[in-house]
Amino acid sequence: MTEYTNVAPDLSIQPLWCDFNACGWSGEANDNCYYALHREQLARILSPEGVSVFIYDDDISDDGSHEVFGCVAVLEAVTYRGAAHIRARPSNGPWYRGKKFWRDDS
Repeated sequence: MTEYTNVAPDLSIQPLWCDFNACGWSGEANDNCYYALHREQLARILSPEGVSVFIYDDDISDDGSHEVFGCVAVLEAVTYRGAAHIRARPSNGPWYRGKKFWRDDS
């Protein structure tokens, strides 16, 4: 069962949108990594391998307000279907659910 917190991750950790439906694509046992990451946001990370990010998606809370949910993850280089890709491996710890805690620069 996933544990959630309303305590936001460190502000120095860059947010990266993630499609949480794209999990475990490698076929490796116990693959809990996510493979569908925002390409433009990912391209802004110059050397992504080993970087910690906050992978997230937008959601609506029970009271109807906008919120995000996600977790801190480490980016890894992987070869998938013969091509180089970056995947996000979730770190141990609770997932965040609450207000967007970063400022968009776009």
